[in-house]
This record gives sequence, C-alpha cells and structure tokens, in this order.
Amino acid sequence: MRGPSTTTMATFKQSFLKNLLSSLKNSKNKAMPTLSERRRAIKSSADIAMATARTGIAGAARWPHAILASSSSSSSSSSSSSSSLPRTTFPCQGKVRRFKSIVKRRTPLMSSSSEVARRLVKRRANVLRRMIPGGELIADEISLLHEAMDYVVHLHAQVDVLRRVSRAAMARRSNASSSSGGLAQLKERTVQISGETENPC
Repeated sequence: MRGPSTTTMATFKQSFLKNLLSSLKNSKNKAMPTLSERRRAIKSSADIAMATARTGIAGAARWPHAILASSSSSSSSSSSSSSSLPRTTFPCQGKVRRFKSIVKRRTPLMSSSSEVARRLVKRRANVLRRMIPGGELIADEISLLHEAMDYVVHLHAQVDVLRRVSRAAMARRSNASSSSGGLAQLKERTVQISGETENPC
C-alpha cells in the first residue's frame, strides 16, 4: 500500500482550504443561534471541502462520493426520518431469545483457532466498514484497507490544515490585542511624562 506523494497532498491541502473558506463564507448567511449548530455547520463544511478536494485528485476512492451524497440527501430530505416510522412489537420476542440461548448452550464449542481468527477479522472489518463513509458497499478486505488508508491520510491532512488555520487566527488575535495594549501603555506613559514636566521638583 503506497500513500499519495507530497505534491499530491500539497495540492489537496490548497484545494481543501479554498473549498473550506468558500463553504464557511456561504454558511454565514444562515441563521445559527446555538453553539452546537455552528459546530455542526463547521464540521459539515470541513467534510464537504475535504471530499470535494479529494475528487479532484487522480485515484479511485469511494468515501468522497459517499460524503457528498449523504450531505446532499440530508439537506434535501431532512424531514423524513426513521424515528417517524411506527414501532412494531412482538409479544413472543422474549421466548424466542430464550430458545436461542438454550440452543447455543447445547451446541458444542468445536471452533478451531483458524475459525476464531476468521471471525475476529470479519468482526474488525465490519467495524472498519462502519467508520469509513461508504465502507458498507466494499465487499473484500483488501479494497477496504486501501479505502481506509486513503481516508485516514486525507483526514490527517484535513486536521493539519485546520490546526494551521487555528494557529494563524490565534496569532492574529494576539497581535491585535498586543498592539492595542501597546497603544494604551504609550498613552499612559505620555500622561506620566506630561505630569512630570508640568510639576518639576
């Protein structure tokens, strides 16, 4: 498994930052009174910007299309949710579970070490499929590992760009506060000097 080159990642970071700033500029027009809504908007903008930047780079990957598809579907059909569906109750559900547990107890534990390892790999692959956008559609484990590596690499690049943006914003804020504090100290010093010249010893 070979990761993307340095030039490719630099191009991705530039495209991601451009898309992120454009998305955040468009989201300013929307009313978001609470802090949680603003956090969700920033996270959604960062994910969409990352997926859009990845689609512009050579190489087949499914997770960018899955992110863009989920964002478009959630924005278009936000009213239709699974919670509105009626719940179906089964009165004999407890008896069925008890019967299954009895059957499991009576079956002999004849699983070999290879069978245990196969089950463990399958379980971890299922967990990995749930973590990657669009991972449920990937059948074989080799393609799943390639997709996971591509997603983690670009997710790390996204975090790197966001950290640099945060540091730049904090440095700009500290410079602005230090310059205003310097002006205040200069005014106090000039008042002290003027008072000393008016009242010489």
